Amino acid sequence: MGFYEEIAAYYDTMTRFQERMPGETAMLKTWVERYQFHSVVDIACGTGLHAIILAQLGLRTVGADISAVMLNIACDHAREMGVEATWIQTSMEQARYKIQGKYKAVFCLGNSLPHLLNHATLQSALKSFYSLLSPGGIVVIQLLNYHHILAEQQRIIGIHRQGTTEFVRFYDFYPDRIRFNVLSIDWQNGIPVHTLNSTPLYPYQKDELESVLATQGFGAFEYYGNMTFHPFEELSSPNLVMVARKNERT
Repeated sequence: MGFYEEIAAYYDTMTRFQERMPGETAMLKTWVERYQFHSVVDIACGTGLHAIILAQLGLRTVGADISAVMLNIACDHAREMGVEATWIQTSMEQARYKIQGKYKAVFCLGNSLPHLLNHATLQSALKSFYSLLSPGGIVVIQLLNYHHILAEQQRIIGIHRQGTTEFVRFYDFYPDRIRFNVLSIDWQNGIPVHTLNSTPLYPYQKDELESVLATQGFGAFEYYGNMTFHPFEELSSPNLVMVARKNERT
């Protein structure tokens, strides 16, 4: 996961950690109220934005990530905010061996699942999610809507400027996967200095994910086009948000 080690220094600036907190808090509160869960694992938590908010909302919270650097930043944020959560370094695939206990929800947000580049690793990760859930618990997966992105060959994901630094996130397309690029351009001295960091992704789509989730024992699928419960439209929704439930009797 060298990619995230490379971008960790400016990840919070690029993703607007502080600015997003009020809106993300309001959004996650609606999820807690709608699905009535009191414990959660935020897997692939990055620098901890959602895990911290969920802990602030009173949930027993675990934040897990494969990157030690990102996880250290998350721990620092939690200390600064006086938030209590458990932080564990693990991959999605190994989470069931590293995280103790059962939880009512597993969140995998922020387009994290496409870092799993084949069905073997995807199945292993979903097996971890299933194992971590108590009977009737839910998994919530948020990723970009790759049906729309691939149909439109949509290369630019986002452009954001913070101070003297501009961040451009874009894709390169290949036959069986895509490459995610982050171009940072620093204009501090009037002369642009750029850094380009890249990582491969697999563009999972709705039917493919549902099929693999079902083989792992998940059911009662729900689909949304974003985290505020708008209906999912393959040709226009920015995100694919999937909710699936573990069998009550398991």
